[in-house]
Amino acid sequence: MSSKPALGPCLPLPLAPIGEPVRVVNFGTGKNTAHRLASMGINPGSVLKTIEHAHGGLIVAIGNTRLAIGPGIAHQVMVTPTDTP
Repeated sequence: MSSKPALGPCLPLPLAPIGEPVRVVNFGTGKNTAHRLASMGINPGSVLKTIEHAHGGLIVAIGNTRLAIGPGIAHQVMVTPTDTP
């Protein structure tokens, strides 16, 4: 039996509802892309919201910061719903 808490359903970031807070669970990508995401403040445990789908990519908010993420990378960011605003 595992002692890890259940995280709930995970889904790729582009499938998360617009405007709803989600928590980053992990990345399905290589070290370079994970490092790039981390440099933008997107890490496992980060809470963010999708603001809009734009030209195949996403505009996301982390606090008061807005970031554009391309579709290839966005699909590698796995998230789970959260109640944290």
